[in-house]
Amino acid sequence: MKISRGQLGYLEYKKKRAIAGTIAMAVLGIIVFLVGFFLNDMSNRNIFTVVAVLFALPGAKFLVAFIVAFPYHTVGKEQYDKVKKHLGEGMELYTDLVITSSEKVMSLDFVAVGNNQVIGLTSDKKVEISYIRKYLTDGVANWGDNYKVKIVESEKLFLNELDNVKVVEADEEQEENVKSYIVSLIV
Repeated sequence: MKISRGQLGYLEYKKKRAIAGTIAMAVLGIIVFLVGFFLNDMSNRNIFTVVAVLFALPGAKFLVAFIVAFPYHTVGKEQYDKVKKHLGEGMELYTDLVITSSEKVMSLDFVAVGNNQVIGLTSDKKVEISYIRKYLTDGVANWGDNYKVKIVESEKLFLNELDNVKVVEADEEQEENVKSYIVSLIV
């Protein structure tokens, strides 16, 4: 069963898929190398060696994805259901977000998008809230006008922010663009 970016359980799915991809590429590369090695009188100077080496590229990509996602975990189903109950009309909830910039890897437990707002919760104490806020504000500004970005560390504050969201008339195209942008950031 495929789990899409932003859905509950995505991080665990991503880790399993990444490790499986890494192992598969390594095994296929070794098999191709050995076939070429035995077909060419125990010589590694053949096209099979080149093809086997090329399996290292997608294998490395899978391995990097696993390494980036490894320290982070999926939020619990109970916590997800609790947050979902506080979600207002016109808001969409994303979870299991690991976002990378050129400088940092950031983790957000939840992001709610809608009604000209992007509200996020992180439980990672190592993350600089101001950096995430600026990074998301700059990115969201490219896709939607008048969007406010709020990132909090406390679940209580996050739920309070969700409860206080006012339904506003929003440009549907901009809202879809902002939602697509947020999803595109997820590793």
